[in-house]
Amino acid sequence: MAEQEHQQASEQVNELAQKMEEVILGEDGLPLSKKALKKREKELEKEKKKQERLAREAEERAAREAAEVDHGVDNYGRSAINMSREKTETKWTALGELTAEMAGQLVNVQARVQGSRPVSGKMCFLVLREGVETAQAVLSVDADTVSKKMVKFATSIPNESIVSITAQVVKPDVPVESCTVGTVELQVRKVFVTSEVKIPLPFALEDAMHSEEACARDATLNRVGLDTRLNNRTMDLRTITNNAIFKIQAAVCQLFREYLTNEGATEIHTPKIISTASEGGSNVFKITYFKGAAYLAQSPQLYKQACIAADFGKVYEIAPVFRAEDSNTQRHLTEYVGLDLECSFREHYHEVMNMIGSMFVYIFKNLELRWARELEIVRRQYPSEPI
Repeated sequence: MAEQEHQQASEQVNELAQKMEEVILGEDGLPLSKKALKKREKELEKEKKKQERLAREAEERAAREAAEVDHGVDNYGRSAINMSREKTETKWTALGELTAEMAGQLVNVQARVQGSRPVSGKMCFLVLREGVETAQAVLSVDADTVSKKMVKFATSIPNESIVSITAQVVKPDVPVESCTVGTVELQVRKVFVTSEVKIPLPFALEDAMHSEEACARDATLNRVGLDTRLNNRTMDLRTITNNAIFKIQAAVCQLFREYLTNEGATEIHTPKIISTASEGGSNVFKITYFKGAAYLAQSPQLYKQACIAADFGKVYEIAPVFRAEDSNTQRHLTEYVGLDLECSFREHYHEVMNMIGSMFVYIFKNLELRWARELEIVRRQYPSEPI
């Protein structure tokens, strides 16, 4: 008898629990009224029909796309890994070589996709970047070359992927101000991805190229912090500003060499691992050298003077310098590239000073003349007066 009563009680509890699970509670924690339940059922039914409609439309769209003839199928895709097995003798054009005089010509370019912007299912824009230059490319559906699927493919190319493009050079009605090559744009005929980005990027390159003034004017602009830049230095160096900075740095060394070589100076290469401190004092890096000790050179001074004593007349060197100077400053020089020179003089040391002064004028003047493009790019982000 007790077992029957226990079983009946258990069944009642289960029945009650089931009913409680079926009760739908509102936001206030109370059971919904019949009116509210009816309204909820209508909303659920409406949502169900909406999802069914969307699924049906997606299936129909997929069926249409599958049935549609892709006349551009041979003009886009992902290239196989380059194993250097063939030479196509393709003539490649650098973005910086594009000019308005080339309008109508077909060119082959290879660059990174800095960004893409779809206008519709039949048209999209790509921003291509190569070194310090950027150019705009456009894909527009036509009857022979570019299909809808080709436009869709181009839009889906991840930023920073490398693409090979065949395109016709056209002169836009309005210059493309957002690109460094603004006098032309590229009407794409073929686009193939040669190296595709597979992981999320740590930041957008456009965000790393905003000037302080632009950020001050528009608080919505994203900034890329120094830690993020340094933790992703390879990508940070891809910005056209950083690319231009390194080109200007190389230009300074080139002009230094040019001037001194024209003045009859000889370039020398001095040791950087030496047996004693080159300038005395404690600011020197001591290193292990097999079973003994050695030091990193603080200066090529001794060797330069030796060359002058050996009747070289004028010598110079572009090389690293190491100084063990402990400092609390943000910018200090424990290692740097030194542009060193040493000269003999005949009557007065002003002969050397005048030559050095002329050398600086030569470097600054030629930077403005021969590297004006790179200086302009740097000044977009970091404004400065002409040298």
